Amino acid sequence: MKRIKKQFAIAIAVGVAAMGLSVESFSHGYVSQPESRSYLCKLGENTGCGAVQYEPQSVEGPDGNPRFPIGGPADGTIAAAGSPAWSELNAQTPARWAKNDIAAGPNVFTWTFTANHVAGDWRYFITKADWDQSRPLSRDAFELNPFCEYSGGMMRPPMSVQHACEVPSRQGYQVILSVWDVGDTAASFYNAIDVNFNGGEAPVVDDNSFLEVGIISGAIALNEGDTIYTRVMDANGENPSLSASYTATVATSGAVASLELARAINAQGYFFAGEKAGDVFTPVAGANKVYTTGYDNIQSIEVAVEFAEVESEYRVTLTNVDSPIEINSAGIADVHFTVSTDGAMDIVATLFDSSGATLTSDTFVLDDNMSVPDDSTYCVAPGPSLSMQTVDLKLHVHDAVAGEVTLVVVANAIQGNATVQKTANLTLVANIAGTPVGDELGSCDMSDPLAPMQPAFNLTTVYTG
Repeated sequence: MKRIKKQFAIAIAVGVAAMGLSVESFSHGYVSQPESRSYLCKLGENTGCGAVQYEPQSVEGPDGNPRFPIGGPADGTIAAAGSPAWSELNAQTPARWAKNDIAAGPNVFTWTFTANHVAGDWRYFITKADWDQSRPLSRDAFELNPFCEYSGGMMRPPMSVQHACEVPSRQGYQVILSVWDVGDTAASFYNAIDVNFNGGEAPVVDDNSFLEVGIISGAIALNEGDTIYTRVMDANGENPSLSASYTATVATSGAVASLELARAINAQGYFFAGEKAGDVFTPVAGANKVYTTGYDNIQSIEVAVEFAEVESEYRVTLTNVDSPIEINSAGIADVHFTVSTDGAMDIVATLFDSSGATLTSDTFVLDDNMSVPDDSTYCVAPGPSLSMQTVDLKLHVHDAVAGEVTLVVVANAIQGNATVQKTANLTLVANIAGTPVGDELGSCDMSDPLAPMQPAFNLTTVYTG
């Protein structure tokens, strides 16, 4: 059975060390762990934040040229990404903002995205040991060399990305600035993270710990023959050997499709999917989170669907196409052809020149109440089989030019979604005869009933029809 591949933006993708990640336009995101200043506004731990409490994901500002720290938001506006909309974030005193306890050494920073964008990179800056805690954040407050960097690889990121970083030694209240450089725009997201070095030990980054890397949403329903599968990207590109899949044998809801794909993922053992309890993962009918272990070479995992191609229940034939077709002395060519179908269908017939430009087009309906344009030549007659109907159609080409042309006939089922296309290549040739060769009556032996009412052709008359 033929299949049509279609990838969905409902994707599961992992964010681990040395990741390549990407996004669509209108991306947004924030640092969710440790919680950024704007995210703590949303959580209610920071107050008096203004509008950013509703949009912590929108703290976006210019890259600058060169980019931050040389360019970018002006001093005093860095926490708000230079935007007046979030200016409340620029307030700065030792007691103004809630703080995250932290320790020097290995730490994990998590970016959460509400919509994706092509990722250039992520960089992490920290304030100097003697920074002024009572002045709005400026370049003078920061060490201008990032202590941690991750490339985005100009790829789409997952909805959650984790970075393992070695945080420098500090005492007391400090600010970490994380900058996400959007790869396909001149903008970056700036997130200030208020932290307190309490002298404790940093959390240990366990290379064997489970990292949540995405979710199978359960939103993609399948029909019989459809296949839902994972696409796994590593540093060398797609790795099909790590893909898991499920093919529906009957019409399947999105929830059940998610359940079956999660089971397939778990059966492989490369990744883990389902509800997590310790190191046990139980797939469910509905949304299933996906996990990996440690920091590995995986850059992203996406969910894609191959839809089984529905075989048409209709037969359509295109016959009696004469070629070459001669152009008469008035520059007119008539293209005769016969269409047969065994079901009620809307027919669109179009003639294209060699450059793809439309020369002429006609539409009609082939059913029990046969209808065609008033100026078409057609008839209904027995077709190739007793169940089929036949229509003879003539397309008129005015100001015809000799050369190769293409006849395309598209038949769309009136009931259902079947579409059948037939194509024929023809040649128009110059001829000085008054009547084009090939303009004889069609297979139904029809004549134009309006012909006696029409005046004879005259070279001095301008014909527009």
